[in-house]
Amino acid sequence: MSDSVRSSSPDETVVRDITEDEQFLRIRRLNDANNGKRKSLHEEQLEDAVLDELASENVLFNAGKEDEAVIVETTTTDQGDKHLHVFMQKLKGKEKSRFKKDTNEMQSMTRDVDWDSRGSIMDEMVNNPLRDHFRGPAIDQKYSKIRPSKKSSTVRIDDGRTIEIANEAIATDFSGFYVLFWMAVAFTICKVTLQYYEEHNGDFSQSIILKYMTSNLWKVALYDVGMYVASYFVFFVHYLCKKRVINWRRAGRDIISIYEVLFLFVNIYLPKKVLNFNWIAQIFLFLHSLVYLMKMHSYSFYNGYLWDISSELEYATSTLKKLENLHSTQTEIELLRKSMDFCEFEIKSQSSTVRFPFNITFYNYFEFCSFPTLVYQIEYPRTKRVRWFYVFEKCCAIFGIIFVMMVVAQQFMLPVILKAKIIGSSDLSVYEKSLISPMLLLDLAPGFIIMFLLVWYLIWDAILNCLAELTCFADHHFYSDWWNCCSWYDFSRLWNRPVHSFLLRHVYHSSISAYHMNKIQATLFTFMLSSIFHELAMYVLFDKFRGYIIVLQMSQIPFTALSNHPMLRDKKLFNNVLFWVGICLGPSMTGLCYLVY
Repeated sequence: MSDSVRSSSPDETVVRDITEDEQFLRIRRLNDANNGKRKSLHEEQLEDAVLDELASENVLFNAGKEDEAVIVETTTTDQGDKHLHVFMQKLKGKEKSRFKKDTNEMQSMTRDVDWDSRGSIMDEMVNNPLRDHFRGPAIDQKYSKIRPSKKSSTVRIDDGRTIEIANEAIATDFSGFYVLFWMAVAFTICKVTLQYYEEHNGDFSQSIILKYMTSNLWKVALYDVGMYVASYFVFFVHYLCKKRVINWRRAGRDIISIYEVLFLFVNIYLPKKVLNFNWIAQIFLFLHSLVYLMKMHSYSFYNGYLWDISSELEYATSTLKKLENLHSTQTEIELLRKSMDFCEFEIKSQSSTVRFPFNITFYNYFEFCSFPTLVYQIEYPRTKRVRWFYVFEKCCAIFGIIFVMMVVAQQFMLPVILKAKIIGSSDLSVYEKSLISPMLLLDLAPGFIIMFLLVWYLIWDAILNCLAELTCFADHHFYSDWWNCCSWYDFSRLWNRPVHSFLLRHVYHSSISAYHMNKIQATLFTFMLSSIFHELAMYVLFDKFRGYIIVLQMSQIPFTALSNHPMLRDKKLFNNVLFWVGICLGPSMTGLCYLVY
């Protein structure tokens, strides 16, 4: 038989399949060009860029952190060993995050956000004890039961007298003051409401705030439904990826990114310039559009990460079979096996019931949109039933707080805001305005402080807990005890945990992995991005770009560094006082700057 028709052995066939692969030849030419010589920094950067491009063509990236994953291309030739070394170095870099240093145990890249069956802090510390455990005065009852005993502790007072106190803890709370607080709020609201009723002859329709709240109500509701329906675009993109119509890395990611930018600016432009909604409707729709935007981004890039992990698993499995047939070195085979093990572990660790990509269904995305969270997971901790009395209680709180906010805005804030707008539109110089501003700040601060606390309680306690209960979402930990914060860094973590979790995963960690930032750079980037979105909110409210809120929000970083100085680090009470000064004056100062200047 002639050489031209002689059949090849199995090993020869595998070698030919690999060495004739176009991508392999490109990598080999890239490495042969250096011929084993020491590369310059520019050459190394160019090589990394080419390898990243090749990796992109194979869609093997660690996209959960929006970072490259390692593709292992091997061959039994010397040229294959050269480019294999490059990929091995990249894989070793990934092992630092994929495997624990001490135990070499695999760890999920989505471990940065924790979920548990937890109650709301306000419910656990105030509402539940008040409803279930309130028994009246406790200290007097405890003292009346004290008897001198060997188990008692003797405490000496300054004048020489001694008293004996039982070692048993005396437990009490401030539930009575909680009742008093809401009684004071109720009496104040009744007073100012009756006062307004008398001044306007019983005509509540003259209320400017009420007009804003009720005008174009159905149009605003329909527009909000339209935004909700538009958010399903990201589901259909991933559904097409699931059906292998498009590829996530080559097309899906870019489509989603462009759509998110368009979604944001269209929902700023239309309510403001086309539909001419009032400022209350505009800020509501803007904030709600941000909620949809963050949900879309989290859903897209979480599943995008799993698409890349699945691709890496598929590619590593097929390559390993080729290398085993070629009797390759143990190091190369071990690298591929570790990659396969991690990918399999990562996919299985996301859910105990649903394996990716079977989570990409219409109902799953509908559920995620209903849950009070901005970070997507395949499954969440759930409760078994809905506590309907709890829902009724939160609904009463929602409507009650909205009414209180309307009264506060109408009686305490609106007169000062109108005065500030008149001064802002006058011909006074900046110096003359600055002389008037301190008195305006003092007039505006009480209303802003009350409004800040009411808005926080309305959203993060009443609304989110109500949604969580209705959807059987078990994790009610939407905020922590931010009122005890001693630094602005703690405040940014604790007062709004849903947004903090989103920024932690999709901005902070992603900027480290995708753009190779260090922790300080990633922190600055996260704060800056947050400041930019706050500035957009000010544009929606005041129709002007000034950058005041960017400066004020970025100033939290040096203030945080100052509070961590050795001289102030242990002065917790002093730092908490400074924190509350900032909370009391910061929102008022920001609003005043946009109104007057």
